[in-house]
Amino acid sequence: MIRRDIGALDGSPAKHIFDVAEYCRRAGISEAEQRRLVKVLGPYASSHELQMNIVRPRIRTR
Repeated sequence: MIRRDIGALDGSPAKHIFDVAEYCRRAGISEAEQRRLVKVLGPYASSHELQMNIVRPRIRTR
């Protein structure tokens, strides 16, 4: 049996995992968007996954 240090197995830092409902509540995201995110990502997701999957309405500028 080979002894290994757990920290040496994965050099990447730990990701922060958020509760999708809590994140949406804090960010002011609508209920409909929250339901869609839970369907897409499940009840928990990283901040990067949440930010990449939030659909924000486009602002029309002229």
